[in-house]
Amino acid sequence: MRMGSMPASRSAPVTRPPKRRPLASTMWASVEIRRSCKPVAKPNSPTRRRASLVSEVLVVHVAASALEPIFSEILAALQERGIESDFFDASAPLDPQFADKKVVIDIGGWGRPEHIEAARAAGVQLWQVVGYGLDHLALDEVMASGIPLARIPGTSTAIPLAEHAMFLLLSVVKQANLARPALMEQHFFDGDAGELRDKTMVILGVGASGRELARMARGFGMRVVGVDILDSNAVDLDALGIDAYLPISSLGQALAQADVVSLHLPLTSRTRHTLNASTLAELKSGAIVINVARGPLIDEAALIEALRSGHVAGAGLDVFEVEPLPLDSPLLGMPNVVVTPHWAAATRATMTRRAHMAAGNAARVLSGENPDYRVLPEHL
Repeated sequence: MRMGSMPASRSAPVTRPPKRRPLASTMWASVEIRRSCKPVAKPNSPTRRRASLVSEVLVVHVAASALEPIFSEILAALQERGIESDFFDASAPLDPQFADKKVVIDIGGWGRPEHIEAARAAGVQLWQVVGYGLDHLALDEVMASGIPLARIPGTSTAIPLAEHAMFLLLSVVKQANLARPALMEQHFFDGDAGELRDKTMVILGVGASGRELARMARGFGMRVVGVDILDSNAVDLDALGIDAYLPISSLGQALAQADVVSLHLPLTSRTRHTLNASTLAELKSGAIVINVARGPLIDEAALIEALRSGHVAGAGLDVFEVEPLPLDSPLLGMPNVVVTPHWAAATRATMTRRAHMAAGNAARVLSGENPDYRVLPEHL
């Protein structure tokens, strides 16, 4: 694959010249603010203002080893605010364990309908998802329950997602999968890698991680085209850090000029299979596909076919339609496909940011304040 020899991009509206795991059973922990706690707090902090409150929270934890670090981070963030915790027994009846709880902190957004109903009956005042995606949550039930729903904003993961997207892109372009076998076979000096400078990257979704990736890509001398649901007249290119913008209704026009397309969309019924057989056919021949968002944004079978035909030159994927990725997936045997096991956002800094945002939101609600980061119907 020689990305460096790809044909020049087709014309497009540009307003400025380019610059150089299976889930285990759910485990819960009940948490309460106690008068006896002595948290470390600055003067006038929310913790000090809440010193007289005795309120209860329920923390949802998916009992999977990959989530243990975020669980410990959340417990630490709660304890800093004078919040102590104990565990909910997933095999015990739900209703007594939800009784008198005011807030649910759901790590990863895995609440099921029966959990939502128990929370509603108990009068829970906030369902806080520790993460941005809501595609695993019983979303219809939460929205119908009347329980305010909040999530962690995309700014919490923008940097690691963008960095991982660049890592995947560079790994594909520089043929990382071929390097070690070549080294072991003593095949030196015969690589056939590509380059990024002067190539066009199309970013689907110009939220926090999309904007961060745009900044990085332009640092490599790439031209960046953003695609989203925003009206073109409402777009500030400087604020988004991109060179051009097209609405999602012009997706085909954007894909036709893409040397690289990177997905940064939430997964909804409208975004599922954004890249499918039809849209992949509109993609510029020889392009590279990157996905660090959600696996079902891409029709995986269609992508595999496009890779086999050579229409898509390579792919870097952190997420898949089925996770864990089946070991017999053709993607694992393709030298031009770099895959990682859904860990783009799995950094300690991200966990700490998410933990403090979730714990802080719980503290606000327990103090009688409105939660931040609330999810409203128009956001869905």
